[in-house]
Amino acid sequence: MRSSPMKRVFVATWLLASIVRLCLAGAPANGGDRETHVLILNGTDPYLPQYLAVDSAMRASLANHGAERIVLFSESLDAQLFTEDALDTENFALLAKKYKGLRINVVDVVSRAALEFYQRHGSRLWPGARIVYQGFMGEAVDRTELPPNSIEIAPLNDVGATIDMAWRMQPNARRILVVSGASDIDKRSEQLARKRLATVATPEVEFLSGLPSPELIARIAAEPTDSIVIYLAQFRDRDGRPYMPQEDLSEISRISRAPVYGTIETYVGSGILGGTMESYARRGRMVAEQVQAAITGKSIDPSRVLLAAPSRCIADARALRHWSLDASRLPAGCEIRFAERPYWREHPGRFAAILAIILSEAALITALFIELWRRRLAERTLQRHLIETTHASRLALAGELTASIAHEIKQPLAAILSNAETAEVILHSDQNLRNSLRPILADIRRDDIRASEVIRRLRALLAKHEVEHHPTDLNAIVADVCALLRSEADRRKVRIEIVQDSVAQMMGDRIQIQQVLINLMMNAMDAVANVSEERRTICISVTRSEQHSTVTVSDLGHGIRSSELHKVFNSFYSTKHTGMGLGLSIARAIVEAHGGRLWVKSRAGHGAEFHASFPAMESAARDLHTAEAS
Repeated sequence: MRSSPMKRVFVATWLLASIVRLCLAGAPANGGDRETHVLILNGTDPYLPQYLAVDSAMRASLANHGAERIVLFSESLDAQLFTEDALDTENFALLAKKYKGLRINVVDVVSRAALEFYQRHGSRLWPGARIVYQGFMGEAVDRTELPPNSIEIAPLNDVGATIDMAWRMQPNARRILVVSGASDIDKRSEQLARKRLATVATPEVEFLSGLPSPELIARIAAEPTDSIVIYLAQFRDRDGRPYMPQEDLSEISRISRAPVYGTIETYVGSGILGGTMESYARRGRMVAEQVQAAITGKSIDPSRVLLAAPSRCIADARALRHWSLDASRLPAGCEIRFAERPYWREHPGRFAAILAIILSEAALITALFIELWRRRLAERTLQRHLIETTHASRLALAGELTASIAHEIKQPLAAILSNAETAEVILHSDQNLRNSLRPILADIRRDDIRASEVIRRLRALLAKHEVEHHPTDLNAIVADVCALLRSEADRRKVRIEIVQDSVAQMMGDRIQIQQVLINLMMNAMDAVANVSEERRTICISVTRSEQHSTVTVSDLGHGIRSSELHKVFNSFYSTKHTGMGLGLSIARAIVEAHGGRLWVKSRAGHGAEFHASFPAMESAARDLHTAEAS
């Protein structure tokens, strides 16, 4: 039976799709999923500060490599703590087992011990790998010692430049003391120092090699101040005890009486004054560059098999201060760390914000002081105007009292004249009437005092003076006012009744309070002017409480309409046809300036009561002291 054309097309399509799927399944997913394996073979302690600085910079650079995934493996041989031969076989067996079947593309060989291990076993453990060699503390090797397909980033242990720097800082030093250990790494650093110091014209050079810590500390502590101490490193002492150079250096710097110098960048901050040192961050980036070149398959340039990270002078500002050494003696371009930079340089943004806040607060405080000054100036101006206004008001009151005052003075003057004429008649007579002159002279004296008292009260009332707060008795002020207005009351046929408390002490200006009471009593006299004679009575009373002394002036006039009560203290408002409307306004201002209160009560058709309340003596003195202090 023959198949249909449609069926044959379907089968062919299905077979083609299956073939395509099989082809795609057998191919790599994509180039980005490829992995590059990088092994870090470290012959030293991988946790040494200097190596951590290199490793951190290298990893940071490799993290930005691109889409291709880089897997880092790390192995340590700890050659600075243990002899290489003792563990060589065990290390090889362990690494062979770990990396069996795993292809390593690049080996980062750190230190000469790791390089020697690789030379013995590398071709069997990691065949075909590209080698990037990092020497450790001066462990540079000859190009012929490098395995094939290798490149070296040579370390810089610039002991010579560090010694030159020490001579610049201490030109009068008498000896150089060099501290090193007994491990192979320590010995190689010491050899470099001996080679350089062989050319230095100095009276004395001493090497302290592999001394146990107690002996080394005691020796350093005895060194005179005019010495130079160069600390290389000590991983092991002569008895085989291991050390961490950073910790060893911190103790040496603490007890040394002479400045200590070093050649390792991470030593800065542990007590050394400084030295010429390799940049570990730059070395880490150079290692990453070589790893990336190996990953991309870039061939090695024969002229650049040996590379070196740059070195530079570094000094510790705190050590310079401690030893009182002049920073200007440092080599040109020397980096000074831990300098006390001004806060505005360290945190310019924060400093600008703080400065802006301080300036704004200063501007606000200045504005407040200006406003306070303007307020006090306005208060003084207002007080001066009040004084002038009250003085003008007193002059106006005196004008209203002119007739009464003239009558008050005319009476004693007329009596004096009459008594004087009588005395003259007696003196011209022939009779001996000397005894008759005595009562006449007494009358003259009494009338003279009476006239003088009237003039004194009037003069005090009319005088222009600054406000003065003194202790005064409100009862005495009421008595003076009543005496001054007695003639005016008699002229108007008005009776004055006085009700006084025993003591009503207050702090105030006697003349101004007199003015208030005169104004209230004159208004009361006006209020009873048109009532029957039996109602022409005004009462002035003084009462006292713990907090206030109050004087009340009441009359039996027609009272004040309720619609006018809230207006009577307004300036230029008056219920009298001849009034200017300033008396009560000024009276209230005076009372309030004394810390008191003036108010009115009215009984429609039965008169009005004006109450002036003042703080009692104790509270008034306290308030006055507070006002003067502010």
